[in-house]
Amino acid sequence: MSSRHLNSLIDKLLLRAENQPHQPLYYFLDTRGREYAHLTYASLLTAIQKLGTWLSEKTASGDRVAIQLPTSPEFVITFLACLYTNRIPVPLSSPNRKHNCEHYQRIFTDCDASLVVTDATVRDLFEKESLGTSHQIQTFPSLDTLDPLLTPVDRQSNEIAFLQYTSGSTSFPKGVIVSHENIIANQKMIQRTFGHSSTSIGLAWLPLFHDMGLIGSVFQPLYVGFPCYLMSSVTFLQRPKLWLKTISDKKVTTTGGPDFAYDLCVKRIDPASLEGLCLSSWDVAYNGAEHIKLHTLEQFSDIFAPYGFKKSAFLPCYGLAEATLIVSGTAKSQEPLALTIPCSSDEVLDADASGQKGNTRTVVSSGQVMPELSLRIINPQTFKECPSHHIGEIWIAGPSITRGYWQQSDKNQETFVYRDGLRFLRTGDLGFLDSQQQLYITGRLKDLIVIDGKNYYPQDIEETVKLSHPALSEVNCAVFSVAGTYAQKLVVVNEVVRQFAAQIDRYADEIKEAVKTSVYNHYQLTVHETVLLPLNSIPKTTSGKIQRQRTKLLYLLQQLENLETVKESI
Repeated sequence: MSSRHLNSLIDKLLLRAENQPHQPLYYFLDTRGREYAHLTYASLLTAIQKLGTWLSEKTASGDRVAIQLPTSPEFVITFLACLYTNRIPVPLSSPNRKHNCEHYQRIFTDCDASLVVTDATVRDLFEKESLGTSHQIQTFPSLDTLDPLLTPVDRQSNEIAFLQYTSGSTSFPKGVIVSHENIIANQKMIQRTFGHSSTSIGLAWLPLFHDMGLIGSVFQPLYVGFPCYLMSSVTFLQRPKLWLKTISDKKVTTTGGPDFAYDLCVKRIDPASLEGLCLSSWDVAYNGAEHIKLHTLEQFSDIFAPYGFKKSAFLPCYGLAEATLIVSGTAKSQEPLALTIPCSSDEVLDADASGQKGNTRTVVSSGQVMPELSLRIINPQTFKECPSHHIGEIWIAGPSITRGYWQQSDKNQETFVYRDGLRFLRTGDLGFLDSQQQLYITGRLKDLIVIDGKNYYPQDIEETVKLSHPALSEVNCAVFSVAGTYAQKLVVVNEVVRQFAAQIDRYADEIKEAVKTSVYNHYQLTVHETVLLPLNSIPKTTSGKIQRQRTKLLYLLQQLENLETVKESI
């Protein structure tokens, strides 16, 4: 075997298809949790080779191929066939409305996609909106009539593997350039942190266009060599109990998701319906991709401990597309760590701050930084490195830091900078290191609210708003500041629960007073304006993150679909 082998995922597949051809790698589950298809190493390789012939006829080496397919064998085969033929896959979510079609058209143009591989529903939607004329949009072909392309196109480890478009929570999505070298470096980090081996059993519901779904649930099982069960995100959202039942039935060892997934289980699953459930096999319950709440971890652990769930299985972690994925993670089998810190100070305390005067917040540790990476906490105003227990922007350097954004030279110069002889990624995330080098994430730099010289994190105020009135609980909220005549002013935008929305004229003043009182009592801040919206009106990314900057723009343009606008006197 030549020295280039095992330097990419395709090399891993070639080796495993030769040595363990009939071993299943991916199982695909339907909406009831039943297996409807599976791929062994050999059947996956054969399918990739056949699709490779088709891709070679329609595209050239180095072309971008957009993939808009659901969680399915077709998605996995298409993505890996692109790697096999040296095409650059671009995994994307699928449109469901006209303005979404236009959004994806912009991405196709941005990456100069030569081909879009999708299903008939999405193809017909593009054709209906007359948006498919400038790009070649094809459905996944029948593989039965295709001859296999037996030899993969040669490539180097530092060549581009794929483009991962960012979630777009603060701006239009950008295509992150991920190399084969980045992938392998990050896979090593994930395997070590999660303790994966050939005896692991995975389960995933996160969409495969999402970096956590793709890298954690498609790449990692192939890299390590363990089976993974895949279900759709819609199935999980509609039937969260099925996630836990599958863990129990299949003896799953590793699965997880963002914080909201655990919260959804807490709120939607009746413990009385869990007889016979056994979660004792679950030893890695990773939690990342959004703000991690200690309350969620404690509630989930308390409810499901009687069914074998171990609190030490929780593995809070931090990562982002620009670093391929994982940056930090807690030690396996260690219960989550948390600190209570002042809400509006850049300096945090090693000791518990709950006895302090003023408002506090609890932050959960995202663990220690991967040893292959260098991390700095940098003051975004002075660009000086912050001491421990001081909040600043998180900068990261190392082998999994990607090349930058596709054809975004100005943004690359701003985001990827040299310091101390290393090329650092400016993440745009705020956080701090404690005395044990544990990393804590506190928010996004662009979302930070600064009023009268004090810093406030929107997610803290949003939680306070949601608890202020029953009309605002369990729905989306976005908080931001706008420029006033003399100072920044606080704006709250909140969706309203249906029964209250139907009688908004009756409840608007009551909701307004509750928001005003609660925010002032907690933060001594005056709410300038409250905008009340119907359900599902606040813009979100394809991965479910609130787009605060987009919401702010729509507010300034007076384009929010408000039920009632409540203004305070200026």
